[in-house]
Amino acid sequence: MTTSTNPVVSVRDLSKAFAGKTVVSNVSFDLVPGEALALVGENGAGKSTTKNMLCGLLTPTSGEIVVDGQSVPKVIGADHSISAVHQELSLFGSLTVAENISIADLPGQSGRIDWNATQDTARKQIEFLGIEIDPHALVETLGAGKQQVVEIAKALLHANKVLILDEPTTSLTAIEREKLFAIIDKLKEGGLSIVFISHFMEEIYRVCDSFVVLRDGQQVGQGRLADVNQRSLEEMMVGRTMADARVVLTEPSQVPALEVIRLSSADFSDINLSVNAGEILGIAGLMGAGRTEVAEAIFGLRPASGDVRINGASVPRRVKDMMAQGLCYVTEDRRTNGLFLNRPVRENLSAASITKFVQRVIGGFGFGGEKTKAQSIVKDMNIAIPHIENNVSDLSGGNQQKVMLGRWLATTPDILIFDEPTKGVDIGAKFDIHEAIVELAKAGKAVIIVSSDLPELLHVTHRLAVMRKGRIVGEFQRDDYDSVKIISLAASSTEGTSDAA
Repeated sequence: MTTSTNPVVSVRDLSKAFAGKTVVSNVSFDLVPGEALALVGENGAGKSTTKNMLCGLLTPTSGEIVVDGQSVPKVIGADHSISAVHQELSLFGSLTVAENISIADLPGQSGRIDWNATQDTARKQIEFLGIEIDPHALVETLGAGKQQVVEIAKALLHANKVLILDEPTTSLTAIEREKLFAIIDKLKEGGLSIVFISHFMEEIYRVCDSFVVLRDGQQVGQGRLADVNQRSLEEMMVGRTMADARVVLTEPSQVPALEVIRLSSADFSDINLSVNAGEILGIAGLMGAGRTEVAEAIFGLRPASGDVRINGASVPRRVKDMMAQGLCYVTEDRRTNGLFLNRPVRENLSAASITKFVQRVIGGFGFGGEKTKAQSIVKDMNIAIPHIENNVSDLSGGNQQKVMLGRWLATTPDILIFDEPTKGVDIGAKFDIHEAIVELAKAGKAVIIVSSDLPELLHVTHRLAVMRKGRIVGEFQRDDYDSVKIISLAASSTEGTSDAA
């Protein structure tokens, strides 16, 4: 790693306003060669706006960005060796890896592209990053991890000073994340300065050297990560004291609300589990273990053999029958399968219970009480939105997740299945969602949480089932939780029930 402490880029009192409303105010920090700075804060804190000013997508309203000692009124990233890998990848799936890497500056002259040079450029970038990818492969044939590497390779053609990574691990497996971290380490050793934006605290402490905390557009803290613990950093982000590491749960009943008996399909086999009223059951496992497939099959979204019983009675595995019996399923993919992004919050909140509001009026029908119910859910779920007629796409990720949860709570369910309930949300929204789930259990609801976030499962569940390769291979009670044993069981080739079961 470079030993230079002279900043390659300095941000001084940077501010941005839209239509007279200030969204970022007086942010200042230095980017040092060979170090990674964590830019952290809740959704809506101003991280994306700051990032976009730094890479040239937005012009600051006031303040300055200093590159190599020279004030730059408007950053043009490529001209100043600053590039960003945004949360939503900007790749062309129908083009090759090589074409995507050089897309902004294809080599050649007189209107003719030098395809050999394009391939050479891609090959050198890929070799430098240490990942095996065929430059001739179409990007759409690559997994999420390799697509992320292609995006980084493309950015590095213009990032000799600063590389900005915005939530780079959201869609990556644990193995892919480790490969990405190794790439970041290599880039730092080469003297590149990294700006790392992530909601995952363990990643921030793994990758970064320093931090800047934004809250409501204001800079509320900065320093060296070695000098601050995770709890203090989280409290700085949310502006309040966080709860204890593990929530206090009430004792569940001993009466099963949901029983799954020998459920099998092409993706999993012989699944037996139950959850009692007032109990929170977690399902852990590595990506590909079959967790989501089991959850979807229980709700009737996926064909399977076996029996599902609610309050002791078998129920046909059809969505309408499951809903009629008080079971709901909150999908892991809110943007694709969960929300109507271009429709108002009001409509999204009432979508699963719309028949409750339908009433005959002169000339047709209306939706009596829908608006009042939506406003009530917004208040109860602490959803930050100017008006219930705003489109869901206007909301932050955490507030979108709350809308999806609120939609199902409007159906007054007795059994809830949450698939990755806090995926892609900030620490404050995560705290609120955990609190809501615990309150549901205290009210006597039966809850199943499917999550790849093991600390989350250890935090909020009474009991934990572990899946591997489509089978349940172990079960743990809360008093016997051991993260090392759980991870080992999820990754082990030995099947069987844990001694903690």
